[in-house]
Order: sequence, then structure tokens, then C-alpha cells
Amino acid sequence: MPSRRLVTSTGIVAALVLVAAGLTLLPGAAPKAAAEGLVPYDSCGELLDHYRSELRKNATPWGVGGGGGIAYAEGARDTAAVGAPSAGAAAAAGGADTGAVGSGPTGTNLQEQGVDEPDLAKTSGDLLLAVAQNRLQVVRRGAQPELLSSTSLGQEVYGSELLVDGDRVLVLAPNGGWWGGPASSFRSMPWGPSSMSTTALLYDIANPAAPRLVEQAKLDGRYLSARLSDGAVRLVTSSTPMPEGVQPVQPYGQAQNDAALAENRKRAGAVGLADVLPTIERRDADGDLISDDQAVGCSDVRHAPDPRGASTLLVTTLDLQRDLQPLDTTAVTTDGELVYASADRLYVATSRWGTAAPAMADDAVSSAPSDTSTVDVENEVTTELHAFDTSAPDRTSYAGSASVDGYVIGRWALSSYDGHLRVATTSAPPWGGQTPSSSSVIVLEERDNGLVQVGRVGGLGIDERIYAVRYFGDLATVVTFRQTDPLYVLDLSDPAAPRVTGELKIPGFSTYLHPVGDDLLLGVGQDADAQGRVTGMQVSLFDLSDRTKPTQVDRLPLGQGWTPAADESRAFGYDVSRRTALLPLSEWDGRGSWFGALGVRVEGRTLVEAGRMEVMAAQPERVLHDADRIYAVSQLGVVAGDADSFARTGSLSFQP
Repeated sequence: MPSRRLVTSTGIVAALVLVAAGLTLLPGAAPKAAAEGLVPYDSCGELLDHYRSELRKNATPWGVGGGGGIAYAEGARDTAAVGAPSAGAAAAAGGADTGAVGSGPTGTNLQEQGVDEPDLAKTSGDLLLAVAQNRLQVVRRGAQPELLSSTSLGQEVYGSELLVDGDRVLVLAPNGGWWGGPASSFRSMPWGPSSMSTTALLYDIANPAAPRLVEQAKLDGRYLSARLSDGAVRLVTSSTPMPEGVQPVQPYGQAQNDAALAENRKRAGAVGLADVLPTIERRDADGDLISDDQAVGCSDVRHAPDPRGASTLLVTTLDLQRDLQPLDTTAVTTDGELVYASADRLYVATSRWGTAAPAMADDAVSSAPSDTSTVDVENEVTTELHAFDTSAPDRTSYAGSASVDGYVIGRWALSSYDGHLRVATTSAPPWGGQTPSSSSVIVLEERDNGLVQVGRVGGLGIDERIYAVRYFGDLATVVTFRQTDPLYVLDLSDPAAPRVTGELKIPGFSTYLHPVGDDLLLGVGQDADAQGRVTGMQVSLFDLSDRTKPTQVDRLPLGQGWTPAADESRAFGYDVSRRTALLPLSEWDGRGSWFGALGVRVEGRTLVEAGRMEVMAAQPERVLHDADRIYAVSQLGVVAGDADSFARTGSLSFQP
């Protein structure tokens, strides 16, 4: 099976694209997006026939894979190389006006206001909640923070993040192991994708000194993400069956390989529904089994007219004020990589490179070669999009699908606004090829036959690729780079006719962009010389008041170092009342390293350093704030400081 390809960069600079009025097709625009109306399977027999066929195609002498032979883009990263409020945030900011946007009600920097996202640390009332040291840490905020409780999440629950709804806390663990109890009925090769699962732990923190575990669940499949809106959680997972197989035995040779391949094809053709569709296993606080059921029925799984692969994308709707019994589940026969959600829609996107494993006929088993080569179609890059209607809090329904040319760098490349989905893509793979690369913003509309393209603006950043995207209602920003940072201003107010209205070229680039009010945009990134060589971190300030002539009005060099906010938008914070950006920061020089929290204040059209607060031993992952204080949160503990002076006021260590 082809390996997953990573999007990397040899040089970086940014091209900022802002959008505000109609669609003009520019040179280099790609073909139209293809619309697909997915349909449910007619029967469990039809579903099972498809999954068995796909598993047989992917059988090898060493096991049975189910991914369909498609490699996925690193566009899957939930990265803050892009960032901005879309529909919800833009509405709060006054439509196309780039008004200041602060952190969400639980302290997280949100893509859409009103749609909460899982994070490593959150606020709730006077509490700060964090997942650290494989424990749920509950802290009372204040000048001297107080650790109220530290609850173990289990020996095998790592890489967790959390959502908060009143007194309920949902801890989600990607690739989480099981806490004990009987094994799932689904069996898989230990190194296969289906050995992945998602652990969900629901806690009641009405008494924050003694959190109570309400229920625990395990879902087959890897965790993609989740969203909380209007009291409903949508949990998105992707499972790929990998039935138990055999391997060649001694003496090794072609005959043994052929025999193992034949046996694995036989096993692939004998799988049942329990082997291919994901399950949900629920247990009470004591670990006693509540239920172990198939997560979705055959009629609730949709597929394309010519489906590929044996993966199942599952959207599970939960009410945290009740338990972990799903209110609703819906699924698509496809893989999934990144999740974006607005107030009434949830989208799952997967960027696919032009690489596919060849299918072999049944009668070719005995003569099959010991290794199956892949066919690479150079520069065939597409992104599949699946939309789900989340307007009802107790159910999620399929709304439409499309395939567009190019790949997306992350969830911020998507924006739902005024009944349309906007998608920013780059046409050619990042590792290069014969075809020059360019980028586009595509506008899609829901119709009976799927998501249909109604507009496109293309030709952005010729021979460059996107590094950041930001939307403000009917405006958008796109960052591309090769040697300089062209700042494109585009008008998207007419979905059928977006057009470029202005452009600015400067050295350096921004990988995260944030509106700070008065048509000013703050960028976090790197400075670079005329040849595109990075020279150090910087924060930039752009003036967008004249859409035809965007300008960089100030920049603040930060020297050698790194901030997680450059890669992860949730690591960025903005205190609107103080007009101060909050960044976790690490710096290094010949004498050693410095870890801490940095504040950058916007004073008129100038950037000034508001202060620094040192954090010993570990770089903070998040910097949260309340009316009076900032809180730098790391895996080791919390450091509190004054929000005006950044003077340290107290600290605590998490219980390991």
C-alpha cells in the first residue's frame, strides 16, 4: 500500500489572498469540481460484497489491507499554517469587516465562533482543565493556581484532548487502548490501521475536587476530530478493516508467498459485517459492559456510484448531558483526514495523490507476483469533500459530496458561508513535477446531485503553494510562498465571480493570520531574505483597509526560536480588551534555551512586545487568559502571571 506523503517545504514565504466580491476565471484555473450525490446501500449483502471485493484487491502474502491503495495528503494536518474565523466568526465581526476576534468561551482559539473544538487545555467558570501526564488535571484559576484534582485516564489513554459542556467533560484519546475487559469482536493485524481505536471518557465535574467518571466507550477506528455546537457533539472517526491474516512460512520462496496470498484472499472474501463495519463498546464507571453494538446500520452507510476502498467514515452524535449512547450515527464508504464545521454543517475532506494499487482478478491469485507495484499518475491530485447537515442537535444527515482538483493544507482551507462552501487548493503535489503549481479558491453549493461548483478564482501563486488561508465572511486570505510573500486581495462577495483586486509582495511569510480590528491583520511566521532563506521568527501587521493596496505597516522580529502557534491555531490566543496576542514561545542561542509566554500588543498601527513570562523546564503548549491573568500550560504544570505586566504570580506542578 502506498505510504502517506508529507507536505514539506524547502523555502517559505507567504501570499495572502483576501476576498470580497465576484468570480473572474484567471489564467491557470483548474477544471470544474465534480459533484457526487452518494446513495445508501440497497442491502447488507450489497455492502458486504463491496467490502469483500476491496479487501481481496488489497490482500498480500503478509496480510489483508483495506485502504483501497490510496495515499493521503498531509493536508490532513489540523494545522494553523492557516487560520481565521469563517462564517460564524465573520458574522460576529460584522460580515466582511476584519473585526477583532478573541478566544472562544472555553479559552480555545476557534475557527468558527459558537463551534467549540477539542483542545489540550480549556477554561470553565473559574476552572482550568487540562489533559497532562495522562491525567485529567482540574485547577482553580487565580494569582496562585490551585490543583483541585488529578484523575488518571488509564494506562493506555494517551494523546488526549477534551471538550467541556457545563459540568461535563469529554476526554477523547486518539489511538487509545482499551481499559480492560473483553476484546472487541473485530480482530486485526497488530500493525494495521484497524488496530486503532478511539477512547471516549465522560466525566462529571460538579465537584471539581472529585471528578466522577460517568461512562467510557471505545469506537473502532482512528480519531479524526470532534465539534461541540448547540449542546451536541459530533465525533468523527475513520476505520479500515484489516482481517486477521497469515504470512509465508519456511522454507521461504515464491510457492509459500503464493500460498499465503491465496489464503489471505480467501479470508478477505469470508469477512462478515462485524468485521467491516465499526462497533461501539460502552462500559460504566466500573468497567462493566453496557453494550457492544455495530455502530451503524447498512442503510445508514452511503457510497459513491463507483466506490473505492473498504474504509468507513463515521459521524457519531452525542449529548454529554446524558451519556455516551449515540443519538445518531451516519457513515460513508471512504477514508477521512480533516474535519471542519460551521454552525449547521460538518465537512470531512481527504486530499488524494494520483497513486493507486492495481486490482487483480480472482483467477490471477496463483500467478500473482510476490510484490504488487503501484501505478503513479503524476500530478493527479484531488480532494474529496463530504458534507453533513448538523442543524438538528439530535441527528446528523448526509448533505452532499464533491471532488475538486488540488490538495488542501488543513481545515482552515475550508469555509462555509451564506449557503456556500469555499475551498482553497493547490494544483500540483508539493514534491514538484512537470506541471507548474498554482492555487485556487473554489466555491461550491449544495444541490440534489451533491456539492456543485458555482465559481472559482485561480492562477494564484504560480509555481508556489498555499501555506495559510483566512476567511472573513465574503473576504478570504491565502498564503503561498517561494521566495517572496505576495499578498493577494480577492473579492468573493459574488460566489459566481471572485476576482483579485490587489497584491503585495514582501520578504518573509506568515503561517498564522488573525484579525485584530480596524482592518488590521496580525501574522505569525518567519522573516526571510531576498533568496527566501529564513532568518528568524517575526510577527507582522497588515493593513487591509484598501483592498487594492494591502500594506505591511509593521513587523516585530523575535529572533531564533519557535512557537507552536505557527503550526497549530489552537496554540494562539488573543485578548481583545488588551489588543494582545498570546503565544507559547521557545528561544535558543549559544548559551541555552528559554521557554515561556510572549505577549504582542497592537498599539494603533504598531506592534510592541507587551511582556514575557518564563516557564521553567518545558515549553508551554497553550497560553490562556481571563480578565486579570494569563496561564501558561505545559505537560508539567501551570504558571500564572499578571495579564498587563506578564509578571509571574504563582505556579503549580501537575500530579504525574
